[in-house]
Amino acid sequence: MKENRQYKIDIYGLKLGVHEFDFVFDKKLFENVEDSVIESGHGQCTIVLDKKETLISIDFKIIGVIELICDRSLESFDYPIEIKDNLIVKYGEEFDDSRDDLLIIPNTQESINVESNIYEYLTLAVPMKKVHPDFQDEEEDEEEQIALVYSSQDEETDNEEDNDVVDPRWAALKNIKDLKK
Repeated sequence: MKENRQYKIDIYGLKLGVHEFDFVFDKKLFENVEDSVIESGHGQCTIVLDKKETLISIDFKIIGVIELICDRSLESFDYPIEIKDNLIVKYGEEFDDSRDDLLIIPNTQESINVESNIYEYLTLAVPMKKVHPDFQDEEEDEEEQIALVYSSQDEETDNEEDNDVVDPRWAALKNIKDLKK
């Protein structure tokens, strides 16, 4: 992902304490990524940055709408998003972003670019099953029908009796196993 200077926060000149930043995102955020799950979108990201001597705590609040493709009808639709997440930034020897909630930056780094974090939070908010609102009621009805399962005591005893009957092929194999002992 090519970094966009629009999402850059200069941390070098910030005083210790709480600072607030507002960013607006649109389809340009998603155009930089190949094979993005999200077609486009727009919204606002409010960042509350709490700078301390040894670390920085960043609270993300993202509100907006993203455009998704329905898995059923292949029509695009708007999906409302409201995300709250937190990121801890610590100073260290070298850059390390291997953990989801912790970012280690070099002591000499003067700024943080939050574009990739905003994109990741938006991508993680996409549901596994993307269903157009027109089909949402049908999906709920199908889930209710599938969830209703009834079993009785009589059926369980029938199944136990079926398990006692052994296939003759397995019985022959068991005899061979017993001969080896």
